Order: sequence, then C-alpha cells, then structure tokens
Amino acid sequence: MNKEYNEISESTKKELANFLGIEPEDIENDFSLTEDLHMKPTDLTDFMEMLSKMNFDTDKIDLTEIETFSDLIDALTQHQ
Repeated sequence: MNKEYNEISESTKKELANFLGIEPEDIENDFSLTEDLHMKPTDLTDFMEMLSKMNFDTDKIDLTEIETFSDLIDALTQHQ
C-alpha cells in the first residue's frame, strides 16, 4: 500500500469513528459497514456527504458496491 492510501484510510477511519461515536481502533478493514458497524442507508449517505465536504470526490462512488471499510477506501482512492 502506498502512503496516500494509508493517509486516506487513517483519516477516513477517524472521521467514521467520530461519526459513529466509537474509537478508530474498533474499525477493522474487513468490517461490513452495514452488518458490523450497523450503518443504515441514511447513515451511509450522510457519511458520504461528510467525505465530500472533506474534498473527496464522492460523486462517482456507487454505494451499492461498497460493503466493507476497505471497499470504501478503495473507492475513495480510485476517485481521488
């Protein structure tokens, strides 16, 4: 993994943990956003809006293809 990927992963993990009210250490890369982190569709869209405000290009990300935290990071780095 490259430095940019790691930076995006860490900053996104911190923001997601803050959004969910948990510690960043409680988020594993293979965690399902809906099953393990108990995010509802509205939570996902709200978090994507938050990422957009952090200057991530979220317009081309298809949430139906995002299952895990690592899927989200992969999508964010592809559309950076």
